[in-house]
Amino acid sequence: MTSLDELRRTLEQGADRAPDATGLVEQARAGAARLRRRNRMRAIAAAVVAVVLAVSVPSFVRLRTAEPPPNPAGPLTYYRQPYELTLKLAPSKAHFAMVYGTQGTTQFVIARPIGNPKNDSGGSIAAYDPGTFDPTRLRRGEPVTVQGRPAFWVEHLEEPAPASSGPGGGQEYRVGAAVGWQDPSGVWVTVSEGFDRASTLRLAESVRLTSPRTVRSPVRFGWVPQNLPVSYADARDVAEHGVEAHIGFGRPERSNGRSGPFFMIPYDTPLSVMTSSMDGIMTAWGEDYAKRPMRVINGYKTWYFEGTEDSYIRRNSSQMMIEAGSCGVTVVVHDRDKISYAELERMVQNMTFHGCENADGWQPAVGP
Repeated sequence: MTSLDELRRTLEQGADRAPDATGLVEQARAGAARLRRRNRMRAIAAAVVAVVLAVSVPSFVRLRTAEPPPNPAGPLTYYRQPYELTLKLAPSKAHFAMVYGTQGTTQFVIARPIGNPKNDSGGSIAAYDPGTFDPTRLRRGEPVTVQGRPAFWVEHLEEPAPASSGPGGGQEYRVGAAVGWQDPSGVWVTVSEGFDRASTLRLAESVRLTSPRTVRSPVRFGWVPQNLPVSYADARDVAEHGVEAHIGFGRPERSNGRSGPFFMIPYDTPLSVMTSSMDGIMTAWGEDYAKRPMRVINGYKTWYFEGTEDSYIRRNSSQMMIEAGSCGVTVVVHDRDKISYAELERMVQNMTFHGCENADGWQPAVGP
């Protein structure tokens, strides 16, 4: 019995420290409420994650599918400087290069037949730097072989233009029948404007791509305003057809690519230099050019004037004419607010000339 008495005393002593029954119930209810809130928050968080995933996964898929398709022209890789040439004609008894040059990422040769054959008029040859020519339309043509490599013949290299789409209501120019192929370097070459298919394919056999060489000119430039880069260059160096060269500096604002069967220096080129023989220069300068105010720069006679409302050149342009031995040089500034007379003067002071009777003494137009 002693143990029961001790147990009774222990319970009686601890009775006053026991928690209130009502407090226990409230604490239990409060704990349950907290548990329910936690469960609701977990459910909400799970729902938010589900919504985010549902939205973001399709967005990611859309972003992936919206990536642009690969460039049909292939990768853009370095091939040459804008003032360098690699395109030429192999020595031939059938054709010669009447005009050759470069415009941006495209080189060109205007070939003409030697003599007067009835079934050959030469053609236009173009070489496009890697990654700059879309061959999709060409590859749909008829497979042929040029210089032992696969090529394609098409009746229309470019989609024919609608009637009355060009200046004056005429039809805008488009390249017609052509043959084209890709060189191992990545360059695409096309030959067009031939007399017929047979003559075009014959001309294509004479096309060559060489290592880069700087374009040669009767004028060498030691300094150019604002360090403008060469954007265009062409040369006619066959004496019996007239010696002539054009150099364009700076990017044209709007004119891009060909506007006719021949490549030409874009009208809005910031700085253009045209060099030809002094024989017949009055055709370009006018019969009264020598009567205008003249100034000697670097030992050469120069004439300078600015465009006005009544002049034959643009109102905001300027022009300088240089008599340099056998060469007549015409410098045209598209916007004289951007290139001043003082800059033209400095350019002339750093020019050297190599004669325009023939191309024997021509030098690289720019570079070291």
